[in-house]
Amino acid sequence: MTAGPTGPTASNGPVYGRTYDEGRLAEVAALRETVATLPARLADGVWRPEWRRVLFAGIGASAAALASPLYALRAAGVDAWRTDCSDYPVAAGRPDVVVALSQSGRSRETADLVTRFRRAGVPTLAVTNADDSPLREAAGAALTLGAQPDSRVSTVGFVVTYAAVAMLAEVAASGTASGSVDGAVDGRWRELPDLIEESVARNAEVLGEFAAGPLARGSADIVAAAPQLTTAEAVALLLREGPLVPSAAYGTRAYLHGPMDCASEHTSHVVVGGARELALARQLTQKPTGVLAVTDGSAPVPAGVRPVTVPAHLTAPQRALVEVCVLQELVAATAAVRGNPVDEVAFAREDTKIAALAEL
Repeated sequence: MTAGPTGPTASNGPVYGRTYDEGRLAEVAALRETVATLPARLADGVWRPEWRRVLFAGIGASAAALASPLYALRAAGVDAWRTDCSDYPVAAGRPDVVVALSQSGRSRETADLVTRFRRAGVPTLAVTNADDSPLREAAGAALTLGAQPDSRVSTVGFVVTYAAVAMLAEVAASGTASGSVDGAVDGRWRELPDLIEESVARNAEVLGEFAAGPLARGSADIVAAAPQLTTAEAVALLLREGPLVPSAAYGTRAYLHGPMDCASEHTSHVVVGGARELALARQLTQKPTGVLAVTDGSAPVPAGVRPVTVPAHLTAPQRALVEVCVLQELVAATAAVRGNPVDEVAFAREDTKIAALAEL
């Protein structure tokens, strides 16, 4: 069940030698390679049709990457849920499989959870950018993405591992619907590299203006419809890790039940989705706050809201990846305006990564 790399390897694990800007340039090429080769690999026995109860596991950016594929699986009738690993003190419950995501393959909490479930006899599958890693060793079975060189805040690694999990979810959903896994992966994945480049170029000016205005100071709330929750979680984390903007992610429905009430001149809002999110954007303009709406352009954007458009013909997980890549431009512009370089390290991480399973 172990699958090999999809692109050139720099080492046995991802190399964090790229800057944020270099990572953004490289991620499209890495995605192009992944969407060209991964569907055939997924058809080669990676997923078992008897796996009907799925536990997704990941922490940080990996947890964010799991949100939209999880929603798509649930929408297809698969019994799926996710954990950030720290909320599972024991190997509780009995999923049919644990799918663990880590761009580096060295996340301590993820490797620990996988080790416990595997010892309990539950099949475990690692999805990681690293060819060799503690997580791959812990899981036994692995879908590896070629040890693509990456940036500090995980640009390349996020894109390829997210695409892998989202395509894996499509295979799992097709298996639930048909009773057998036929490796069905939506053909529109091949369009994504070009669509990302086009969408970033088309929206760069608006994103730069929003960064120079509302985001030049204060905090940010990123709000998304449930199918796009990966967008909100990933971008909020990027804003915190990169330009050091206090940011939070919310699903639209949860945001409506109180969190939106502190909107002020000290907060900025990015809302992602459709009609309900545009209605939220309109409501937010009642306060002196900046609002950016990311939509497919099928409905008019309210007055006072800055518009960002993404393609309308994609699946929800595909659209989420385009949105994340487009909003990476907002992160870059905000870092420049605030004078907080994305590549500057805020803290030395003391206990989040491991070099070997023995450290657990």
